[in-house]
Amino acid sequence: MPIGDLQIPIIGKNVVIASLVQTHILFATFIIGAVLIAATSEYLGLVTKQPNYERFARNLARFVVLLFASGAALAITFVLALVTLFPVFFSYLQNIFFWVFLVEAFMFLGQIIIVYAWYNVWDKLAYRKSLHVVFGFIAGFFGLMAMTMIDAVASYMLTPAEAPVTDVARTFLNQTMVPLNMHRFVGNFSYAGFLIAGWGGWRYLRSTRDEDREYYDWMGHFGLIWGFGFLILQPVIGYGYLKGIRESSPDAFETIMLGEQAWHFNVLVILIAVMTIASTAYFVHKLRFAVKPMPVLRKLAIGSLGFTALFTLLNIIPSDADLIPQLGLVFLEGEGTKIPLGAMYPWKYIGLIGLMLVGFFILTLYLRATADGFRWGQASRWSQYALMTCSVAVVLTMIDMGSTRESARRVDHQPAGNGGGFLIYNCVGMNQKVYNEGCPAVVEQDGQKINTINGEKVPRSE
Repeated sequence: MPIGDLQIPIIGKNVVIASLVQTHILFATFIIGAVLIAATSEYLGLVTKQPNYERFARNLARFVVLLFASGAALAITFVLALVTLFPVFFSYLQNIFFWVFLVEAFMFLGQIIIVYAWYNVWDKLAYRKSLHVVFGFIAGFFGLMAMTMIDAVASYMLTPAEAPVTDVARTFLNQTMVPLNMHRFVGNFSYAGFLIAGWGGWRYLRSTRDEDREYYDWMGHFGLIWGFGFLILQPVIGYGYLKGIRESSPDAFETIMLGEQAWHFNVLVILIAVMTIASTAYFVHKLRFAVKPMPVLRKLAIGSLGFTALFTLLNIIPSDADLIPQLGLVFLEGEGTKIPLGAMYPWKYIGLIGLMLVGFFILTLYLRATADGFRWGQASRWSQYALMTCSVAVVLTMIDMGSTRESARRVDHQPAGNGGGFLIYNCVGMNQKVYNEGCPAVVEQDGQKINTINGEKVPRSE
């Protein structure tokens, strides 16, 4: 049997790798975000002396400890599957990122040790709370460093550095490493926050004791602040990431924005719209239960809900009638039927910027009311359903964004017979054939960028 040619019946090896990676990311992202949120909550409990923060932090830490084994098992299974199914590619990647993988392994080990120590000494360090809080933040730091190492590899696969592979610094700090890492850093908090809010909503509806209803009502509120607060930062960071892809891997950018994979972004904006409107509606509802009545703030919040719906609509309107061709959702003349309000400039920019500004405004209003407190345990059922809707939508968003990034390497214009795309953009094909030993995506020749595979000039982004 040829090396690297092992096939998986029925589903294929690409589906196996995608399923393992995506599941692992859902676990790992939550763990990193949850550890930092729990450590912050424990610190807030230390400062404010409010018992909810301490109870929440300890329960979340316990859940992270239980979840960690599953996430680690998925990571190990994924690496074994990658070595088995794509040995040539993995060997090539390991040669480029040997030091990165080594550092990532030690960061992962450090995170395991500190997370378990942090939880196990919770009672023993009850009278040295400041030291215990530091344990939590150190665990979060190790998790972030491990994520940073992996982001260097993931970004390189889409935008290889325009430098020899032996240049460790350039391969690590490739063209999209920083924006991708920022995007995932912010996403950790938003993803974990929305899931915490959804769990709080679920438990609130199932609780019968007033004490528990009050606590889970507070948990939903606390999780949503994290989820929505970091979500509104993503449009700017996401734009920076896309700009890096456009300048470094223009064919990949065209594939996900204008090509056959563009439908991923239509799904993405719909999911963001769901989370934004549901979160804003929850904030408006919650202002009814502020300890200090604030009718003016609530009216402003209701107005913000209207603007949120307007800007959301601008983001959802497609640019043409070719919606999801893979599912047959094509109307009129497809790409030939342009929708004026669906153009990227200026309407999509107005929609994204508007959502972000309105998001900051409504969150500011809500935090102002939070300073005086709320009457907990009196929330309506539909507000808890809104929290659970956000938690489902954020999981689907993670899956859609991961699929978008990986699909970008399946460019529309690619070398014949390379197996349907690239494992490393313009360097290693899906068939594990190495097209460029040095693996820069392009090289400079007479002051112009030249594609090293087909020799064509690469257009510069304006």
